Amino acid sequence: MEPRRGVIAPELERWSRDADDGAQRTAIVRLRGGTDVDRTVGRLTDLGMAIASSGPGSVIGRVSPPVLRRIGQETWVLAVEVPQTLRSLPHD
Repeated sequence: MEPRRGVIAPELERWSRDADDGAQRTAIVRLRGGTDVDRTVGRLTDLGMAIASSGPGSVIGRVSPPVLRRIGQETWVLAVEVPQTLRSLPHD
């Protein structure tokens, strides 16, 4: 079953197609409004995500390609994204 279109970031979609099933990387799962975070963490764990952090509206953890595809099928998932690197602001 293919993930819902537009839910998984293109970079993660490419990675999940090209990587071995045992490969892992960090992903941020953004939740639809009103989603219970505690129940969601339990469901993501059941799907195979290794949870690193959770808070209102998002869960961060490690996923493999098969786990990413399963997460992409959940209706309460708004988006699955790659963590962004923070950059220092230039000093004046």
